Amino acid sequence: MSDVWVLGTHLQEGNSGSLVRADAITHLQASTEKVTASRIGSEDSVVLAHKDSEGLCGPAPVLPEDFHLALLVVINEARRQARAGGDEDLVVLADLDDNKKWDWSVFPLSEVYTG
Repeated sequence: MSDVWVLGTHLQEGNSGSLVRADAITHLQASTEKVTASRIGSEDSVVLAHKDSEGLCGPAPVLPEDFHLALLVVINEARRQARAGGDEDLVVLADLDDNKKWDWSVFPLSEVYTG
């Protein structure tokens, strides 16, 4: 069965971010600037979305207040897709749509890593 991963953002050029398995996330914290994930009891956290992420084309708007809840909805959809679909892992990431609105997108791993 395939896994669902969430790609953490990077704030500095040259940093490729990090991947967190969606099943490992037990705590989300959100503000209009960022969404972070961690495990309860762990001091390690990962920034999953940040309005100042490296690679955005121009200034980005603040994150929606319920962006962390939207992440849970998309993870649930990705899990259903993974169960029904096959062997390839799926990656969820935060990005801006064509209207400069924040959204969570799901991609097969082969589309995220082309190396």
